[in-house]
Amino acid sequence: MKPTIKMIAEQAGVSTATVSLVLNDRPGVSAETRSLVKETISKLNYFPKRSASQLARKQTGNIGFILWEDHFSEIEMFYSQCFLGMELATRDSDYYILMTTVKLDFSTSTDLPRFLKYDDVDGVVLAGRVPHNLVSLLETRKIPFVLLDYEIPGKKHHRIAIDNFNGAYTALQELADRGRKHIAYIGGSAEHPSIKERYRAYLAAIGDLGLVAEEEKLDRVYKVDHEITREIGVEGVKTLLAKNIPIDAIFCANDTLAFGVLEALKRQKYTIPDDVAVIGFDDIYAARFHTPALTSIHVPKMDLGKEAFKLLLEVINNPDQRPQTRTIAVECVCRDTS
Repeated sequence: MKPTIKMIAEQAGVSTATVSLVLNDRPGVSAETRSLVKETISKLNYFPKRSASQLARKQTGNIGFILWEDHFSEIEMFYSQCFLGMELATRDSDYYILMTTVKLDFSTSTDLPRFLKYDDVDGVVLAGRVPHNLVSLLETRKIPFVLLDYEIPGKKHHRIAIDNFNGAYTALQELADRGRKHIAYIGGSAEHPSIKERYRAYLAAIGDLGLVAEEEKLDRVYKVDHEITREIGVEGVKTLLAKNIPIDAIFCANDTLAFGVLEALKRQKYTIPDDVAVIGFDDIYAARFHTPALTSIHVPKMDLGKEAFKLLLEVINNPDQRPQTRTIAVECVCRDTS
């Protein structure tokens, strides 16, 4: 027989009202009684579908996590770690996370996730580059949401950001401190704000550190305006080396791209890091196990997910608050490639 609140009350020797107060973490119950009720709940293996407070507010107890399908890959694993951090953060709450992916050419009439179609979430975290019409739909339907590692130019939304500029600047400083004077940049995804900030930091750093004259800033830059892949790293190395200009280090917009750079340099018989040092960004799981192990700017991906959940919870409970941005710090992890 499935346990009920009445059964818990009878076994604990308290009223059903007292059990309800404990289940909803409300005051008015002594510490001793609270402990007894919790022990009884655990003993009877009772799991409430939703808390009374959620029912009173007509909440579902669900949170959506939406990701562009191209971000969800075995190679990158960046947003998978963000999702895991968010899932861990919900374990002490009454919330469950429902994850789905969407196409970039998303249609609100044909591609709407089921939990949005049936109003089965209290809020949504949108991770990475997402369709702007999906964001507009959430605004129109007044569904609380938080952007994770993304922003829409000219718009103010609640979001969790990475300290991309300072992270990238630190990478350039690290290379310069090790005597590298001819540092190249390889990147892509000009529409992604994180990648744009990393490129902006590259241009600022090579100027500030006296590594290149203003008129030569773009000589060692290779970037394309589409989603980053290993292949961009391979093509970037080929293109830059064909210029026959000195290159003793390469800063890569992310680790996936850096793996392509390392592969291309090996094919060209360059020794890493003696001939060319390489630094990536994100410090995905594969970076430390690559041969050679990749120096990278570490992004605490699980912290991004945890902070996204905390902020979304605040927005759900106080939907009229002003949009805010919370920025997560990063650090350089030096390995074999630098």
